[in-house]
Amino acid sequence: MTEAVEKPWPSGRVAWWAVVVLTLTYIVSFIDRTIVSLLTEPIKADLGLNDTQLSLLQGVAFGLFYSIMGLPLGWLADKVSRKKVIIVGVTVWCLATAACGAAQNFWQLFVARMGVGAGEASFSPAAVSIIADNFPPERRSLPLGLYASAAAGGSGAALVLGGVVIAAVSGAPRLSLPLLGEIAVWQAVFIIVGLSGLVCALLMMTVREPERRHAIPTGGADEAAPDTLIGAMRRNPRYFVGVLGAATVLTCLTYAVLSWVPAAFIRAHQWTPLQIGSSYGLVLLIFGPIGAVGGGWLSDVLKRRGVTGAPFWVGGGAMALVGPLVALAMMAPTGALSVALFAPAFVLFLAPGGILVAAVQDGVGGAVRARAAAVYYLVIGVVGMFVGPLSVAALTDYVFADPAALPISIAVVAVLFSITASALMLYARPAAPSGVLRPKSP
Repeated sequence: MTEAVEKPWPSGRVAWWAVVVLTLTYIVSFIDRTIVSLLTEPIKADLGLNDTQLSLLQGVAFGLFYSIMGLPLGWLADKVSRKKVIIVGVTVWCLATAACGAAQNFWQLFVARMGVGAGEASFSPAAVSIIADNFPPERRSLPLGLYASAAAGGSGAALVLGGVVIAAVSGAPRLSLPLLGEIAVWQAVFIIVGLSGLVCALLMMTVREPERRHAIPTGGADEAAPDTLIGAMRRNPRYFVGVLGAATVLTCLTYAVLSWVPAAFIRAHQWTPLQIGSSYGLVLLIFGPIGAVGGGWLSDVLKRRGVTGAPFWVGGGAMALVGPLVALAMMAPTGALSVALFAPAFVLFLAPGGILVAAVQDGVGGAVRARAAAVYYLVIGVVGMFVGPLSVAALTDYVFADPAALPISIAVVAVLFSITASALMLYARPAAPSGVLRPKSP
């Protein structure tokens, strides 16, 4: 019996409403986690930090608890109501984002960022599980691609909205707020962004909890495989090593770009936060989701037409091309040309997002979907969020020993990570379960 006929699937209206709410909430989560990238220069000046400390705030502080809490919260989401887990998590990370605005030194900001990570750790395992249980395998990459598009949508929105807010309040070096007294502009941005995200907790109450799907969509002899996470990984290590490896390296590149490109525009082109948000941020907001949705759509279309290994060719090809494009963008002589080059780069950047998440979900059954997603986010969190921002900072601080070399550091990291991620994705292709390589037509 295949997963597609195990029981009736939810209606399109119910399934897609869940995708819309979860994607919007994911956008808010990315705004909360990446808004700090636009505020690096004022935070650096106000708190007296260096680039390495800033990279720790963007990567390790968030990623540490995001990774640590992912597994137990993923286990919890496999046992209890996933929407309730998400509602609590949204409340925690939004309040922690607001708490960043009350920080007075590096360690207070570090702890607040850890709180953001702990809250957000509850979200993606449960959200991916809900989406996967709403759609059959041959139609799963598109909704997960839309969900993955929130990475670009949220990061772009953080830059656009952050730039507007900073410009609006930049007339006064300090602001006065009830209870907190006088605070800096960057602190006000954290408070405004954090508290406004609480509306997503209310929206989550309208999402319907789907039935959990327990069959593993592999077909053939693999049909009787045990429905456990460890069993799936032991049965096909090459597949999971390749997919998780590709996702991790791509995440290294993603967080390197998200963390440092705004600062590179400030240093290399003397752009203001408003200029960055209204151009680079807008390009990310528009073209990133196009890539994520387009990559998932193309993968699903090719799978339904019988193209063997379609997700791996689409994802691996995009990974191979994105690094050189980012490098060209960083070495462009003008900010305008750099932004123009980032448009196609962001399309390719996000194209593998839904494909990778779907690939992990396709390899396991419904009883462990949230835990599989938690392992996925644990791996990319521990390595990607730490190595990505820190690799750029280390090159800038200790190899080139020049803050002005930041664009070169980003270019070098982009090419190396891009090629490695593509190779790992193609390495996984021959070991993909038969239902993933060539699924049955609906």
